[in-house]
Amino acid sequence: MQRLCYCVLPVLTLFFAPLVWAEGENSACAKLLPSTELKGWKEVSGSYLYGKGEGLTAIYNGGYQLYLQNGVQEAAQKLYQRGNLYATVTTHTMKDASAASKFVEYWRKAHRKWKPQPLKLAGTGFWIQADGATTLYWAKGRFFAMVMVTHDDRQALDAGLEVLRAVAAKAK
Repeated sequence: MQRLCYCVLPVLTLFFAPLVWAEGENSACAKLLPSTELKGWKEVSGSYLYGKGEGLTAIYNGGYQLYLQNGVQEAAQKLYQRGNLYATVTTHTMKDASAASKFVEYWRKAHRKWKPQPLKLAGTGFWIQADGATTLYWAKGRFFAMVMVTHDDRQALDAGLEVLRAVAAKAK
């Protein structure tokens, strides 16, 4: 019996893994991730991550409980590169619009020592530059997104805004 389990389990995993992958690729938050609309940016091969419920550990190893407690239902993430800049884009489907905007406010308070600056995009959000990176937090409707760009200069901010606008354009 034990030998049968060792044989059947890998086969079942191979069968169901594509179904889980397809769910992640077709999720509402994954559809917000930029694709061809980012001119000059390329997706870093193999960087796509997806998590739902406790599966958020695929993205937030060791801190996923905070996201679940604040209404995150699922998240998708990709890494993009343009020259020496890298942008990590993480999109989330929240339980509702109120949870999304409250999560932005949670992060604004958590980062107040860096003097969060408002975003000029439909929805609610802010950006900060700290510790060598530029991070943008944004929510609209039931979606919450974070864009983190390597570097903490004007070029990184402009790049982050460009990437976030591509996400925002897809949020309905």
